[in-house]
Amino acid sequence: MPLVSVRVHEPPAMSQPDTFIEHYERKIHSQKQLIELSKALNSNLDLRSLIDSIMNVSIAQSRCLQAGIYLVPEIDHHGLVLNENFVGFEISDAEEFVIPYKSDLVKLLSEYPTLLTLAEIKNIAAATAHSSLAEVNYREAVVQLSRLSDRLLLIPLKAKGRINGILIMGPKSDGEEYLAEEKAFLSDLASLAAIAVENARLYELATVDMMTKLKIHHFFQTRLREEMEIARETGQPLSLLLTDIDHFKKFNDTYGHQIGDLVLKEVAKVLISTAKGKDIAARYGGEEFAMIAPGRNLEAARVVAEKYRERIEKLTVKNPSNKGEKQLKVTVSVGVATFDPGADHENKHLIERTDQALYAAKHAGRNRVEIK
Repeated sequence: MPLVSVRVHEPPAMSQPDTFIEHYERKIHSQKQLIELSKALNSNLDLRSLIDSIMNVSIAQSRCLQAGIYLVPEIDHHGLVLNENFVGFEISDAEEFVIPYKSDLVKLLSEYPTLLTLAEIKNIAAATAHSSLAEVNYREAVVQLSRLSDRLLLIPLKAKGRINGILIMGPKSDGEEYLAEEKAFLSDLASLAAIAVENARLYELATVDMMTKLKIHHFFQTRLREEMEIARETGQPLSLLLTDIDHFKKFNDTYGHQIGDLVLKEVAKVLISTAKGKDIAARYGGEEFAMIAPGRNLEAARVVAEKYRERIEKLTVKNPSNKGEKQLKVTVSVGVATFDPGADHENKHLIERTDQALYAAKHAGRNRVEIK
């Protein structure tokens, strides 16, 4: 789905001291902005682009250079993890930044009546350490957040009475403190964002394979049909990639199904990160994956397929079991075909030609890309 872009307008600067009327004019202006944002955020069910939208609006409104958002990455995860779409923080791996969902910090943010800065949380932590509530511990979370910036504003995302994320904002570009009205706007934005994230999560549950994080087969078939109709009407190119893991059965037979599942997850992660823009990465079945590539002709899709193949060839999957090698090497074969409006009347026609290309890649020795 396209990235939601919302233009946030600044209220005009006041040359005279605020009056009663001007104060309420600004409040009405903010409320109009929030209504506009609500419509935009809640019309977007793609979690990745939704996060981008939340970040863009927050940064534009606050005029800051650093921002990020902690979210629960998956249903059975017990912590809030810094999403990789952070801005301005000098870190290499967002997954290192995890706040346990049942931590005292999350409890504090869910119960405190106003937004808190990291400095204020440090003061609360210091006061708590010398009180009868000494068993409450904010230290680990504070140390972790301090690695991002000492001047953070934390904005909890609350939906259905619980926190499902934490928006973190760095200092404003002008060095000034956040004004009360800016905090109020961010708090209202967080309330809207929390609902939008909850809706996107529910949609994700219905359309995403929970093990690989790829789109499910039914979603793939539906979107392929839609993209073929668009390509037929507009004349824009459309390509399809089908890929599977070479000799996948040996991973299950040699190391067990848990290691086989681990290989599937790691290979799927590379396919998802290779997909750009309107590309749709999906699980076609078993160890066979697919990518719908709208706007890409055969050569452009072949380049993407080759990039994916090379990245998998360089991939090393760590074997946590006591069986066999500790570093597992994986390769994939890829078939590519482009939509032909004269021949591809149904999904199965384009899929069949792409599958023929995949078969040719495997027959020619595997770990290669073939086009049809």
